Amino acid sequence: MSDKKLVPAYQKMMDRVQNDLTQTQTKTLGQHIDAAKEKAVELEELTIEEAEKVSDYLLRDVQDAAEYIVSTEQELADWLKFDIELIEERLLGMLNLMVDHTRQELTNLAENARQATEWCTGEITGPGTLYCVACGKKLVFKKPDYIPICDNCGAILFKREFDDNE
Repeated sequence: MSDKKLVPAYQKMMDRVQNDLTQTQTKTLGQHIDAAKEKAVELEELTIEEAEKVSDYLLRDVQDAAEYIVSTEQELADWLKFDIELIEERLLGMLNLMVDHTRQELTNLAENARQATEWCTGEITGPGTLYCVACGKKLVFKKPDYIPICDNCGAILFKREFDDNE
């Protein structure tokens, strides 16, 4: 599968996780994502390596959103840092469902080490805002997409900053 098809694979994995979450909420988010990853491999939509990469991206984004909501008591719209109405309703519903499911998991893990919060050029990210570590340039993602090289300074590392001074 070409790298261009990993973005739709991210979306499809989100769809599968949402469907799985609506059927059973006894599993952890990681277990739901693992099931979606295994299904993609089973149906030969992705190789094992591709499925692992996409599932890692999805888990990272959902955990980061849930961690932000738990630690700041803010809303998902604040994490996204742009008008929530711009997101497709279906995508927002999926993300909300996964974040809500993860909120309790993260509350229980709040005293453990924080999740890695660096995003790199070439990785896929879900909706939200990333900032260039080198120059602070803002990148807004309204749907899953590849993270580009910073067009301002050429850097490849990004973070989600939760600074309300913007």
